[in-house]
Amino acid sequence: MKNKLASLAIIVIIIGTAAFPFFARIRVICKTQYGDCPPEVGSALSSLNSKSLFKSQRGLDKILKGNPIIADFSSQFKLPDMLYVNLVIKKPDFALFDKTSGKTYLLDKGGGVLGEDGETSLPTVIQSGANPNITASVFVRGVYEMYGVQKGEITDSGLVIELPGSIRVIFPLDAPDPRVLLGSLRLVYSKITSGDMVGKYSEIDLRFKNPVLR
Repeated sequence: MKNKLASLAIIVIIIGTAAFPFFARIRVICKTQYGDCPPEVGSALSSLNSKSLFKSQRGLDKILKGNPIIADFSSQFKLPDMLYVNLVIKKPDFALFDKTSGKTYLLDKGGGVLGEDGETSLPTVIQSGANPNITASVFVRGVYEMYGVQKGEITDSGLVIELPGSIRVIFPLDAPDPRVLLGSLRLVYSKITSGDMVGKYSEIDLRFKNPVLR
């Protein structure tokens, strides 16, 4: 009799364990490496509350996979009813200010939009339209790293950035290797802002094979 009861208990446990994901009603707790989840993600995940663990885990994939701001995610269930979701949020690499709409977009290195921000300390490309030019973003980031200048504007001439000492630099928007031109800028700028060269030039044009000074 005891053996039968023990066997029955084991069977019940096995069945209960197998059925648990389909009947347990869970609560989703979402965190990122920066703290709370972004509101738009948290709102979407709240739709999974009170659903079964099985449905909630399937729902996670639909909501989070392909989301442009999420680099990776994981989940862990903890008794009695908690489904912890941990997100790795992509870090914005630069910003784009669209003069047409007046909006500032935060973008990753590849130009994917991660969100909007009224004010930002990120290197910023100013332009008309919201379609990012990756070459321009590399130039803006490079100049920011070298000289602390945050903004550059795309004009008919190219990307124009005002450097310290009232020196304007013009970059092409189709450079095959932007880092080469940033290296050229460093050399030329250091020459015309030192010694008896100070004040002789106000513009460095890097759109040609060799830098043009004006």
